[in-house]
Amino acid sequence: MRKGITFLVLCLLSFQFALAQTITTHQYRRVAPENMQEYIKRETTYWAKWAEKEVTKGNLTFWAILQKVGGVNQDTSPNILIINTLKDIDKGADWASIATMFPDVKMEAIGTADISANKHHVFLSDLPNHIRAENTTSDDYKYARIIYHDTKNMGQHLAFEAEKWKPMVEKAMKEGKTTMKGWGNQAIISPVTSNFTYSSYSYDIFSSMQDALSPAFSDDHSLPDGFWDDAFQDNYNKRNSNLFRIVAAVSAPTE
Repeated sequence: MRKGITFLVLCLLSFQFALAQTITTHQYRRVAPENMQEYIKRETTYWAKWAEKEVTKGNLTFWAILQKVGGVNQDTSPNILIINTLKDIDKGADWASIATMFPDVKMEAIGTADISANKHHVFLSDLPNHIRAENTTSDDYKYARIIYHDTKNMGQHLAFEAEKWKPMVEKAMKEGKTTMKGWGNQAIISPVTSNFTYSSYSYDIFSSMQDALSPAFSDDHSLPDGFWDDAFQDNYNKRNSNLFRIVAAVSAPTE
């Protein structure tokens, strides 16, 4: 009964966060291999500086560009992920202001629409579950494992991540028993279709590709008794996990 109440509370809290918290967008793009160098140049030379301004203005609280590493269907699948966390989804960001920031540069040399194609656009609500290892800097955040979760009961999944997974990772970070430099999760608001059945996403941050591709926890790391239970195993339909290189990121200062 207690677990049922906990799951219900988590569902209600998730709904409240969707209404009250900032909205994050995941925009997936496809860039042809021959255009990738130029695409990343434009993002890091112009759009990263634009994002810094938008964070200062208060329109954005987070912006990042990630490049997919490996994966399947590499000749057709999206290979760039743009993440924007907007303070006000209706107000959005001042996208046009980039032209005034670089008055001596033609927009065709700044824009990316001509060398990329938008493939997917996902909306997520923030949750208070973003953690970082102690004594780390932005230089430690090099790779991110992006994981989408398709579950039968999203509230049950979010309860597990908040009550079990998050404190376990925090403890492992403090004891030096994980290579993870950060972790967090969010609930997916839209879309919800027969082709996109995921209800939440989480991310693991690493400082190297070697760490990202290796077991995240040391051999002497042990889990509490009852950490995995039947309810956890039965709740999952599928997961979609891909590795990304963090090309650039801008974040508002934490209070």
